[in-house]
Amino acid sequence: MADRTTRSTPPPPPQWAELPTDCLVHVFRRLDLDELASAAPLVCRGWRRAAADPSLWRALDLRRDHLARFMPWGALAGALARLHGVHRFTLAGFLRLCVARAAGTVADLALPPLLSSSSSSSPSELDHVAAECPALRRLALPELSPSDDARLPSLVPRWRRLTHLELDSKPSSFPAVAAALALHCPDLAVLRVTSGSVKPEDAAAMAASSPLRGRLRSLCLDRCYLPRQELFAILAGCGGAAPLREFTARWCVGFDDKDEEVLARGAAIERFDIGGSRLLDEPDGDATNGDDYCDSSYVDVI
Repeated sequence: MADRTTRSTPPPPPQWAELPTDCLVHVFRRLDLDELASAAPLVCRGWRRAAADPSLWRALDLRRDHLARFMPWGALAGALARLHGVHRFTLAGFLRLCVARAAGTVADLALPPLLSSSSSSSPSELDHVAAECPALRRLALPELSPSDDARLPSLVPRWRRLTHLELDSKPSSFPAVAAALALHCPDLAVLRVTSGSVKPEDAAAMAASSPLRGRLRSLCLDRCYLPRQELFAILAGCGGAAPLREFTARWCVGFDDKDEEVLARGAAIERFDIGGSRLLDEPDGDATNGDDYCDSSYVDVI
């Protein structure tokens, strides 16, 4: 008796190379930058075209795992050498590749603390970003070299769409940076400075800049050296018709997180968080049992 059981024929495997470019671009959004740069372009012409779509390169997080990721012996350097013949891998070269693929559309950029200083023959990575990324809305910068620090105020006007600026270390040029932000970045809403010494001139720059304080909705000064008087000057300057919605100064040195006057001055702010801050940079004897103690909550005073 013949077997009349209907056997369904399995569908053929998808022809990834024949997918429309917009479909491939949608799939490639799941890849990280390293795979987009090294592997995807080599599969076929269609994949190479899709991997170069500017929309895939608008958000560039180069801080993630940067210590291992951008070393000459790392996996990314190995892949680029093996697949593309790139034998002198550098962060500067990879950044230029990413920025070129974005074609002027980079909106979110986080740079690692491996930036080179500019010279007469070679501009720094920061100069390249200023020249090629006019659409930036979010920018995270590491501690800058003295030359980049000094030039930062002159680069800020290139980023007129900026809404979020994060500085891993307060630049010495901060008063001029604050003035440039107030003048050239009308949409700036978030400013984060996560280490460094806030000096009287820095606090005065934030308090005196009415355009800047009128736009900011979130200000973070975590892990800074922030004396009480400078804190009061900043809080006084950030009130008014459009006050801050969020202010954090956690794990700072220069004031105590239980200071009643500090708490009273920040009471009108929707989220006011100063937890872990202390007047003096001294370890807690009970917590350390008298031993030498150091952890990431302590502040390097510049």
